[in-house]
Parts: sequence; C-alpha cells; structure tokens
Amino acid sequence: MKRVWQGRVTRAAARYGEHAQTATVCCNACRTCVQTNLIALGIAAAAGAGAWLMRIGRRFVKTA
Repeated sequence: MKRVWQGRVTRAAARYGEHAQTATVCCNACRTCVQTNLIALGIAAAAGAGAWLMRIGRRFVKTA
C-alpha cells in the first residue's frame, strides 16, 4: 500500500512541477488583465454617469 501511495504522490508532484512556472506567468498576466479591466470599467461607469446626467439635465433645462 505504501508503494502505491508513494507512486501517486510522485506522479502528482511531477505534474505540478511541469506547470509550476506557468502558474507564475499566468498570475502576472492575470494581474495585468484585471488592472486593465478595472480601468475600462471605471471609464465605462464615468461615461454612463455622464450620459445619465445629460438625460436628467434635459428634463429640467428646456431649449428655446
């Protein structure tokens, strides 16, 4: 039983070792993507708020 368990652990460690470097690269890339997405979300929210304020403003200000 111990031999089977050690074999499974060895295989799992080898699989993790193959992807260990990829995990670090992926985290750095995700950090950049999250930052970019948050900036885009902020710009979209500001544009949406501006459009909403313009719509509300048109109700109160009548043009000649």
